[in-house]
Amino acid sequence: MKQIIDVEHWNRKEHFEFFSKFDDPFFGITVNVDCTATNQQSKEEGVSFFLLLLHKVMNAVNATEPFRYRIEEDAVVCYDVIHVSSTVGRSDGTFGFSFFPYDPSLDTFVASATTEIAFLKETSGLNFNDAARRTDVIHFSSVPWISFTDLKHATSFGINDCVPKISVGKYYTAEGRMLLPLSVTVHHALMDGYHVGQFIERLQQSIL
Repeated sequence: MKQIIDVEHWNRKEHFEFFSKFDDPFFGITVNVDCTATNQQSKEEGVSFFLLLLHKVMNAVNATEPFRYRIEEDAVVCYDVIHVSSTVGRSDGTFGFSFFPYDPSLDTFVASATTEIAFLKETSGLNFNDAARRTDVIHFSSVPWISFTDLKHATSFGINDCVPKISVGKYYTAEGRMLLPLSVTVHHALMDGYHVGQFIERLQQSIL
């Protein structure tokens, strides 16, 4: 389900109209998040660290309203629920696009995602199916080989893309804490740094 935003009476009307005209309206922020407790939780509960972290990311996404905004045709809409399309790596070095439906229940989310991951690992190509083309998702990727300090995504200027892109890198330790690079790339017509800050704060509070 989704609701149409009344842009004419929206307090971000001028911001929306201004940034919508940009050739590249995306902006990105990269931070290091402390995921020490989440790593410990994954070991204690025997759950994938990747899926546990991703579920916490999706909790924060769905709790931060601007991350549920999308531009569809000439309208701005707000989805009730946002899911995730994540890259899934294979042993041959390629990856495929997945669709993990969001569920507040960690067990339900992990079960569904685990099935999807197993399926994708046995396929080839991008597996760019209809589910992965949805707009009521975020695009998520993991770059576990690099502790990056910045990240830029590929962009097609011919497509009216407005889906947030969230990526994580290789963790490292500092003063006994496990830190993870986190990159957040969003459409400036739909949100500002203030809203990205809200998302990051919610996520950090949940993974400490």
